Amino acid sequence: MKDFDFHFPTRIFFGKDCLKRFSQDLSALGKKAFFIYGKSHLKKSGLYDFILEAFKKKGIDWVEFGGIKPNPTLSQVIEGIRLAKEFNPDFIVAVGGGSVIDAAKAISCGYFYGEKIWDFFERKGVPERALPIITIPTISGSGSEANEVTVITHDEKKIKLSLRATCLFPKVSYLDPTLTFTVPPNYTAYGVMDILSHLFEFFHFRLYSEENLCEDLLVTLMKRLIKEGKKAYLEPKNYSARAQVMWISTLALSPWVRAGVGAYRFFLHSLEHPISGTFDFPHGLGLTILMRAYLKRFGHQAVVRRFYRKVFDLEEGKDLAKRGLKAFEEILNYFNLPKSLKECGLKREDLPQLIEKACEILFIWKAEREFNKEIVQEIYEIAYEG
Repeated sequence: MKDFDFHFPTRIFFGKDCLKRFSQDLSALGKKAFFIYGKSHLKKSGLYDFILEAFKKKGIDWVEFGGIKPNPTLSQVIEGIRLAKEFNPDFIVAVGGGSVIDAAKAISCGYFYGEKIWDFFERKGVPERALPIITIPTISGSGSEANEVTVITHDEKKIKLSLRATCLFPKVSYLDPTLTFTVPPNYTAYGVMDILSHLFEFFHFRLYSEENLCEDLLVTLMKRLIKEGKKAYLEPKNYSARAQVMWISTLALSPWVRAGVGAYRFFLHSLEHPISGTFDFPHGLGLTILMRAYLKRFGHQAVVRRFYRKVFDLEEGKDLAKRGLKAFEEILNYFNLPKSLKECGLKREDLPQLIEKACEILFIWKAEREFNKEIVQEIYEIAYEG
């Protein structure tokens, strides 16, 4: 294992009754809340009314900022910052999926830095201040409720970048698996594959690749995720399956999994961000197709073969790459997911701009020497054709 500095300031309440604590904890954060959420589902589910009743009960004044889109944009974040500055909140309450929580983090930081916030995404500095955030995730996948990362798309530049800063850790997160019961099967599948890609990227793209406790944890989480994810897909109200997927989602991008891993890259994410940032494409679906493309191209690599052996319990052999890819594709078949970008409506003429954007992201991440343009292009070509 590599040496590490472990910091995890987020308090988590987990379970079907965890929201009973929500109103109890509000007063400690202040008297004015900035309430951010996604689309109309929140109101249909009754969660919207629950939040407002909690505000009223504790005498919390609030302003709402709804309608956050998947793959949130900088323009929407700027609009949220403007509204927040007018209202001057003490804290933010973010209810929804990863996009809502990411937007909340960007707004919480932008409240103090204004439109300069995009400089942080381009690695031109690190923010030190942000408003406290409470999160209530309603879908499993991003893990944003338990980490210090936010991802935003620049509308004009059509580039999607991430920002990591300690001040972006949520203060409190309430994880109620029953809130994911109504997630449609396709988005349940996208979420599971999003989580799997997070774990795989740590497993594969870490510079320190020796087998150790960190790897054992990643393998355990991936195997359990696949098992429980299939159950959640077929039985949306299976509490045990939903709960385990939700907790794995939370762990997968948290310091708990990163601790001891050492330096790493998120190569597949650098290729996916141009897709969902340009075409408003489901993030988890893009990662699914790119992960398959990578496995198809680099199945001969020792670390990929180790992934096949450990996660799919396959025996070593000359045809392991073929058998491993087949095992991965069986997951996609189970979830009824496409295997190519072409199936999803993208056109071959879209590839050059995706390649350029991915290379730009890798340059910003200072990873362009590890993953050159030829490799990027090759993966996109395979991802397009399937």
